[in-house]
Amino acid sequence: MMNVKRIVINKIKSNDLGKELIFRFKKTANLLPKPDMQFPELINVEIVSSCNLSCVHCPPHMKEFRNDVRKFGIIKIGLFEKIMNEIDNYGIRRIALHKDGEPLLHPDINYILERVKKKNNHIVYLTTNGHRLTKEISMSILENKIDIVNFSIGAATEEFYKKVRGKNFDKVINNILTFLELRNKNSWKPRVIVQIIDLKQFPEMKTELKLFRKFWKNYDVEIQEWENLTWGVFDYKESEKNRYPCYSLWESMVINSDGIVSACCMDWLQKLQTGNANEQSLESIWKGEPLRRIRKLHIENKTGELPLCPTCNYWAWQTKLEEYPL
Repeated sequence: MMNVKRIVINKIKSNDLGKELIFRFKKTANLLPKPDMQFPELINVEIVSSCNLSCVHCPPHMKEFRNDVRKFGIIKIGLFEKIMNEIDNYGIRRIALHKDGEPLLHPDINYILERVKKKNNHIVYLTTNGHRLTKEISMSILENKIDIVNFSIGAATEEFYKKVRGKNFDKVINNILTFLELRNKNSWKPRVIVQIIDLKQFPEMKTELKLFRKFWKNYDVEIQEWENLTWGVFDYKESEKNRYPCYSLWESMVINSDGIVSACCMDWLQKLQTGNANEQSLESIWKGEPLRRIRKLHIENKTGELPLCPTCNYWAWQTKLEEYPL
């Protein structure tokens, strides 16, 4: 199933007029979200900081950023329990079990999948490249009722996969197809996304996109084609007068595997630190001065005073609000 609605919306949002039209429609229809200033709606919990692939679009795998890459790290179960115990106190939240790394590399992934919804029926989102997806982990995803599984595939052919990601393309596809078979037999039917990134620098990309759609339309999955992100380190030109604050600062919190809390999921360099989950409560970080300062600079259109933000294009993917509370 091709997500036509997403494609149309992204096309409209690709220019300033389109963004403004969507904003006005949502405002009129009373569909604009209202930030929860007590606690984030979305919490990204990075359970593993490193990946087992070498994707060409990912800064940690590029020569120029090699010295900036964090060492391999996994979240300690004690810290994960501390985080979940606090989240559970605030009702149902959206939880993403990923950030920069591959979550299935965690040796206790099955326990994490079991714990995340044990006390509260949170909406849980898992992104994986599928390399480490065993039948055991697949069953754990289903048995623990993970809501959304996003398979970041990035290619339709083995040749292109080798060029942009690495080896074992056939293994990844077989793992995903096995998961779909298990889902078909299970009472729990998570939403499954298959994702490819439109890397326009490759001349064969258009063909690859067509083949990707052709293959996956035969399966009960949602096909998503993503634009390439700048990650705050690549050139991105956008008129400052047309820029609005990044809604992620009012919606989400990112907890890295070492407990350092970042303001945004694009902060792979940990330059927008707002606290430490090992030592502080998530609520105090959410209400704290470091995050408030970043929000204020966005409201005042002074993102140039922040690292990453000036060249990041993630804000444009986010909803524009009528008011941005401090």
